[in-house]
Amino acid sequence: MSKLNRRSFIGTGVVGAIAAGTGIGCADDQTIQTASAETNASTGSPFSYPVGFQSYGMRREIGEDFVGTLKQVRALGYDSVEMCSPHNPHYQEVGFGGLTNTPPEDIKKMIEDTGLVCESSHFGSNEVLKSDPAKTADFAAAMGLKYLVMSGSGIGNDGTIDDFKRWGEKCNKAAEIVEASGVLLGYHNHRIAPMMEDGKPQYEHIMEVLDPRIIMQFQFASIRDGFDLAFYLDKYAGRFKSLHMHDFDPAMKRENHEGRIGQIVPLGEGIVDWAACIKAAQKSDLAEQAYIVEIETNEPLEGLRRSIDYLKTVQV
Repeated sequence: MSKLNRRSFIGTGVVGAIAAGTGIGCADDQTIQTASAETNASTGSPFSYPVGFQSYGMRREIGEDFVGTLKQVRALGYDSVEMCSPHNPHYQEVGFGGLTNTPPEDIKKMIEDTGLVCESSHFGSNEVLKSDPAKTADFAAAMGLKYLVMSGSGIGNDGTIDDFKRWGEKCNKAAEIVEASGVLLGYHNHRIAPMMEDGKPQYEHIMEVLDPRIIMQFQFASIRDGFDLAFYLDKYAGRFKSLHMHDFDPAMKRENHEGRIGQIVPLGEGIVDWAACIKAAQKSDLAEQAYIVEIETNEPLEGLRRSIDYLKTVQV
């Protein structure tokens, strides 16, 4: 299916297809992705910013050969890597456990010796809100990080507005502790949905309760719930520091999920309107290593290659 046909599919039922495949609907017309081939027909210059990759998508390969994997990705033209905390139990289990006992200064040197830089890393909410946030921040600072990014809230989809208000208070207090180590606390949303009891998406409540001192990393995979990415990048312009870049094809069958549809695909092979989203994102003060590609496919290295090759052609 051509990109044009996929984009045309937006206006004729992508939201319905997504809702049927995931059980998620849209609250109102502001959530409907409205990408079009015409929007992408920009007269700007080709994308020329540094590009990083999220290590989670390469977790299997990293578990087998950390340095060798980084060198392979560097050879594709990537400039930076966003790490995952080797002290978080989940990250330990899926590929980062080999780094758990490695001093942070050594991890930093291993990365830099491959020609990559590392400005940010994902940490679990438990490492920031339940265990010692100062210890977590000290580790981040010793790694040379600028941003300690909390991946997800730790609150389930059944969380209430009051749950998020209490969570926000904890995050705002933790931000002060993290900053004392010379690092900024950030938040990475996994989704924009689900809808809360007042009919607003969960993400909008998160943005309300978090102090603006907490920098935001925007998750492009939110498009799979039918939300307009450019709308939210524009709505909260000024809050974002980096982007987690996925593309999504709503017509693909999901592996190991019988009867469900929609797959994360390399950049440029799905329905994201990249020109519109990048332009909206640039209304914020993005970090130097803001553009972070994450690929979660059976062949992530090939997905990273196709993604960066496409991204360099986007007119912005």
